Amino acid sequence: MARVLIVDDSTIMRRNLKTILVQAGHTVVGEAINGGQAQLMYRTHVPDLVTMDITMPNVNGIEAVKLIRKEYPDAKIVMVSALDQRSMVLEALKEGAKHYIIKPIDSETVIKVVNKVLGINIPEPMEAREEKLPEDTLPEDTLPEEKQPETNPPQFENSDPFTIENNDNAFHITLFPSINDESFTSLTQAVHGLLLVKPLKVVLNFGLIETLPDSLLAKAEDMVKAIKNVKGSIKVVSSNKNFVKIVKERGINNLAEIIEASN
Repeated sequence: MARVLIVDDSTIMRRNLKTILVQAGHTVVGEAINGGQAQLMYRTHVPDLVTMDITMPNVNGIEAVKLIRKEYPDAKIVMVSALDQRSMVLEALKEGAKHYIIKPIDSETVIKVVNKVLGINIPEPMEAREEKLPEDTLPEDTLPEEKQPETNPPQFENSDPFTIENNDNAFHITLFPSINDESFTSLTQAVHGLLLVKPLKVVLNFGLIETLPDSLLAKAEDMVKAIKNVKGSIKVVSSNKNFVKIVKERGINNLAEIIEASN
């Protein structure tokens, strides 16, 4: 498993993160209380991943990301932030952070984000893979509900309406079914902050979303146009082939022209 450096000025937060990571099989190689100490400890340990608080004394998390990635461009850093620090999270992503976790933290979210950034695929538990008995061998009152075949790949779950990741020199924006007008406005503001990045590469992923109102599709189209206007590259994908069909049928111009089904 991975070697992790925890950076946070809160003793309680460091302890909680360490407990979660160690229980998941990772090794915590060090704990830093500010960005300056994080830089020094990164040189010593060169960890596989760093969890980085944003607000810390002396050298904050954003500055620490800059310092570490200046020396180690491939550093994998996950920001840990409060809900009202989205603008600072965006700044950290622009500087090369890979992902973020919103406080209060929970073990499931932390491990999912860490594994995603590290590229670790956790196999399904053996009991979940055991072959079920044919329906006609089960008592009538225990028959499972009929399920539609899973035609879409599993998707990273998140309670937020969207996530923004910096991966392979591109910003990957993933939308979730909870997206609405208010949260899309926040996303639009975040994307406007990215328009200064050169070169700008964006992947807009609608994931498993089944449908969206025309108002949100129009906002998505405006986002595509804004990125194109600054000569940025934009790729739009969806794991739901029916959603791709709906967008094309509605003729949402810039969006309909480039959206494609992901594998």
